[in-house]
This record gives sequence, C-alpha cells and structure tokens, in this order.
Amino acid sequence: MDSDKKVQALKMAKITSIELLESTRHLYAILETCKNICKLAGISDQTSWLDLEINGYLVKYKTREDLLQNLPPYRKTGWKYYDLYGKPINLSPSMTDVFGISTVHHTIKELENNDKVIVEAKYLEPLNKFISEHGMDQASKSLRIHEARISKEEIQHVLHGVKKRIQELLDMIISLLEIQ
Repeated sequence: MDSDKKVQALKMAKITSIELLESTRHLYAILETCKNICKLAGISDQTSWLDLEINGYLVKYKTREDLLQNLPPYRKTGWKYYDLYGKPINLSPSMTDVFGISTVHHTIKELENNDKVIVEAKYLEPLNKFISEHGMDQASKSLRIHEARISKEEIQHVLHGVKKRIQELLDMIISLLEIQ
C-alpha cells in the first residue's frame, strides 16, 4: 500500500472512531466512510458486511430461514404481536421459541429514522398457519396475528450492535495501519 493511502486511511479511521464514540454522525454515513477506509486500506473482506448494513439484509437473504441463519446476533430481537384490533397477543413459550425471534433486516438508515418497525405480513403467514393447525382449543386455533412490531428498545439494541461491530472494525484497521 502506498504511504499516502495508508496515512489517509489511518486518519479517516481515527476521525471516524471519534465520531462513532461521540455519536456526531449518523451510522449510515459512518458505514459509508468505513467502506471508503477499507477500500483505501485494501481490506475487501469487510465490505460485504458493510454493504449489508447499508443496503439491508434482504438484498442477499430472501427468506426468513436464510435471514435467521445469516443475520448477526445483534439483529435477532423479540417481536410484539397484535391482533386485527391492535390488542397485544401473548404466545405460548413453545411458539415464542419457534416464531418469537425477529429478523431485523432493514437498512441502518431505516432503523435510525424509526421508533418502531412493522413486520411484513409475509413473515406472519407461517405463524398463523402453525396456530390454526396446532392451537390448544378452537379459540386459540382461530387466533390470527395481524401485525408484529419491533420496538424502539429492540431497534436501539440493533443499532448498539452495529456500533460495536463498527468500532471493532475501526480498531482493527487502526492497529493494522499503525503497525505497517
């Protein structure tokens, strides 16, 4: 790597690390800067993760199963379920084990700009089918989940996970560049 690029990448990484720590820029802008730093530093193995965080995980993973297998742990959170009238629905522990983990596949920009995320209906159909086939009685078999939401607290959990991973990346880049 030429020394000008090394100096520029190191300077950008240190500034971005401070911006991340002090929360002076949006995470999506920091992720874009990290992509540029990786390009300058010749680190290509981290850019696919950065792209997924910037563009959302549905770009690469199309089904819930793919998402559950491939999402980082900080992007797996709890859902809150609601019926057609907006009343909360509590699932049994066994149903929560199977269906209660949400896949927060959204872009960082979407997450930073929302207090809650509404889960798409296509992700609820398998749960509604399971309930109708395996409910304990007629009332539970006729239960239909109309909507699932990811709360502000859960979104904050995801954003914190992204921040932590960005900081780890920046620390690694700074260490690498200072050693060279």
